[in-house]
Amino acid sequence: MSDAIGIGMIGLGTVGTGAVQLLQDAPAAMRRRRHAEFDIRRVAVRDPAKVRDVTLADGVVVGDVQQVLDDPSVQVVVELTGAAPAYEWIRAALQAGKSVVTANKAVIALHGAELFDIALAKGVDLMFEASVAGGIPIIRSLRNGLVANRVESLHGILNGTTNYMLTRMTRGEGDYPEILADAQAEGYAEPDPTADVSGADAASKLAILSRIAFQTTGTAADIYCEGIERIESSDIDFARELGYTIKLLAIARLAPGGVEARVHPVMLPQDSQLANIHAEQNAIKVVGSAVGTQVFTGAGAGKMPTASAVVSDLVELAERKRAGATTSIGDMIVGDEAARFASIEDAEIRYFLRMQVADQPGVLEQIARILSAQHISIASVLQKERDLQGGTVPLVIVTHEARERAMQQAVQAIDALPLVDGGVRLIRMEAA
Repeated sequence: MSDAIGIGMIGLGTVGTGAVQLLQDAPAAMRRRRHAEFDIRRVAVRDPAKVRDVTLADGVVVGDVQQVLDDPSVQVVVELTGAAPAYEWIRAALQAGKSVVTANKAVIALHGAELFDIALAKGVDLMFEASVAGGIPIIRSLRNGLVANRVESLHGILNGTTNYMLTRMTRGEGDYPEILADAQAEGYAEPDPTADVSGADAASKLAILSRIAFQTTGTAADIYCEGIERIESSDIDFARELGYTIKLLAIARLAPGGVEARVHPVMLPQDSQLANIHAEQNAIKVVGSAVGTQVFTGAGAGKMPTASAVVSDLVELAERKRAGATTSIGDMIVGDEAARFASIEDAEIRYFLRMQVADQPGVLEQIARILSAQHISIASVLQKERDLQGGTVPLVIVTHEARERAMQQAVQAIDALPLVDGGVRLIRMEAA
């Protein structure tokens, strides 16, 4: 094993255990690549005495991350904790001249620019395939397979928790609160689900993909983000009646003012590919200038899918080492060609508007007048019979494409009408 690459791991949780199992089992495809040999030299964990599902040599498991970072036999550090100090650990490893493989989307999305610069200066690599969409090789596909393309647009279901929840709501299996509780009980959602249901998780992933696809330099904080917390069963029912399905979508596309990037619930036609991605599955639809439309689907999280992405990064590192290459990180360094994220206010989108209105003449006329003043054209109207418990009725309006800025102004004016009870519920619509 003298030619084996020395691996140091930080974290041996679910994904870390899966990665060790894959390295130890070494499937045939890996064995054929004779130079892809790895030796796990150090593994840092919080509790070295804890019994684990994998067996490692005596002395390998330690309780101090610094032992991984300082070990001269460790050439590649695999960080799989998601812990707060992960950024410092990754940075220290790179500065020590060690390549890094990580699944940490938050660190890459927020600190990627700095870390890529360090890796380039030190002649090492920072690999992060597992940070987006688990076992789907979307990062490698964008960086390598589609490198000859100008990416025109990207639409992604990037969060398995919200897709699981919306799938069950669409099937009529419960409302948001009870489905969320089920998701937490089954391990699909964390005890604190905020990052998932708010869209923040998907926004971090979209920031990473946008850097690769569009050479943007912004972070998740620069991306418009809206979660699924306000989606109700009535929205699902109206969407179905109109021929649509609701998904939490991450969208990035070329626009006149830069790159339009946003994360929010979307109504998709029921027969579209992304509308038919169910449960915890992920999917990314990419439109390239040369290849046209490409759709990548699969498990977006989980022990073995994410571990598979980690090990694929290790194998790529081994192949480059065998070929005498130093670092491949140059394509992640964005210079004068950097693109900026455009404001969502300039986006032109179709809209679904739902509201409870007084059941009396002239209400629709007032709302239509407000929309017309903002140059928003109505495509269809759906109105139900009176609620037996009161004097209001649900009113649904679907618009043609309109500018987001104009729509927000119109919604504010409609909300102020005394005949509208509880405000307007707005869901954007896409043809993807």
